[in-house]
Amino acid sequence: MGPGHAQHASRRSAAVLSLVVGCVILAGKWVAYVLTGSHAILSDAMESIVNVAASGFALASIVLSARPPDPRYPYGYGKVAYFSAGFEGGLITLAAVAILYEAARGLISGHELRQLDVGLAIVVATSFVNLALGTALIRQGRRHDSLILVADGKHVLADAYTSFGVVLGLGLVLLTGRTWLDNVVAIAVALNLLKTGYDLVHEGVIGLMDRADPDLLARIVDALERARDPGWVDLHQLRAWRAGDRIFIDFHLVVPEEWTVGQLHDAHERCRALLRAALGPETEVIIHFDPDRPGRRGTVARRPWTVAGAIRTPPHGDRGPSVMADDEDLPVSTNPFPRTSPEEATSSAGAVSRADGVDRPRNMQYF
Repeated sequence: MGPGHAQHASRRSAAVLSLVVGCVILAGKWVAYVLTGSHAILSDAMESIVNVAASGFALASIVLSARPPDPRYPYGYGKVAYFSAGFEGGLITLAAVAILYEAARGLISGHELRQLDVGLAIVVATSFVNLALGTALIRQGRRHDSLILVADGKHVLADAYTSFGVVLGLGLVLLTGRTWLDNVVAIAVALNLLKTGYDLVHEGVIGLMDRADPDLLARIVDALERARDPGWVDLHQLRAWRAGDRIFIDFHLVVPEEWTVGQLHDAHERCRALLRAALGPETEVIIHFDPDRPGRRGTVARRPWTVAGAIRTPPHGDRGPSVMADDEDLPVSTNPFPRTSPEEATSSAGAVSRADGVDRPRNMQYF
């Protein structure tokens, strides 16, 4: 059994544990709601339903994302995680709306609370179990470099914090005898759920849209800069995106024009090894090699690579450090992701595809 298989088995076991424990916690909260009739506990139980669904999707995502790329899905199955996030967000939003309706009705017409002490004891117990489970999932996710497990652990921790808030609110009900506080707590939980639902849908959308991740790009540039070869003249048109636990990277690397195919291959292999060491073994790298402009080599001091420089698209025909001979050649901006108009974006995209007179689809540039 290889290390990759063992790592996948550990991820899958953690996801199964999350699903089983989540079902037990949901059952306990539902019993607490039936015993007490508390809308606050109902809201907590509704959030647990979403967490069980999230754990189920996390397990399915881990199983699917472990499949190697194939002719039908050449980039693998990792993006199923973003569909999962969007679906979870939709479920949470529906649950929040239902809770708001029940709580508003309870405020208007009132409702009776029963056996609140027993219900509180159950919720306290499930809260601590959730706290332990969420902490363990995040620890396992970081140990095995699994974004899916880390996200699932954060959802579970959020449920635990919500439960502690419910316990605090119901404790006030017990102390004061004011049952309307139960509905107020339920409304507060529902509003928090609405925000969580929005965040998850947003996360799914930006994942599917491959929005640039500044932190990921910074890690890529740092890894290449630290082990930069003297022949690696310039780096530009860097792009990177995630699909579950897989990371796809492509960029242009300017090298001496007299380099042989063997040297280009060695540079490609070294870059891939560096990036896999920094980002994980599921990292895929494609490099388009550009020749350094003749007559300019050595005329420009070697500059450290930055994200702002790495993501730029040089003008047509420009290659290598000669396009950065003066500081004013780079835009003066601390934001490497400035907002652009649709016309500017179209113009920039055209420069990428027509830089050498050949149109290429995304991620299909080879040396």
